[in-house]
Amino acid sequence: GAGVFAAALGAAVGESGRVLTVDTSRAATRSARAALDDLPQVQVVTDSVRRALGAQRSGADVAVLDPPRTGAGRDVIDLLAAAGVPRVVHIGCEAASFARDIGLYRGHGYAVEKIKVFDAFPLTHHTECVALLTR
Repeated sequence: GAGVFAAALGAAVGESGRVLTVDTSRAATRSARAALDDLPQVQVVTDSVRRALGAQRSGADVAVLDPPRTGAGRDVIDLLAAAGVPRVVHIGCEAASFARDIGLYRGHGYAVEKIKVFDAFPLTHHTECVALLTR
């Protein structure tokens, strides 16, 4: 995306931390680079999440995923689990794919620690679900 989550995370980890934000859209990553220019600890990558995760050499403390309506899917969740990421914040904008993804995490030993539903689009059927998963 345009870097909204990455900006908050970059500020939270400070200059000694590291944030990687990934999007397949060149326009989105171009916007993110411009918006995050003052946060050198944030790296913006134009690629698929699958390839970006596969290229990582060091482990992450937390992963924040905001996938499209189709969800993260088995490949991405398998990669996160194999990388040993202990905490995942998963944001979902479609209830069925969100529920499916939560089940995939649970299959890897993650437990839902917290879950919240937000009516981000009043007067529509659309909601945003946010789950904190840990293992």
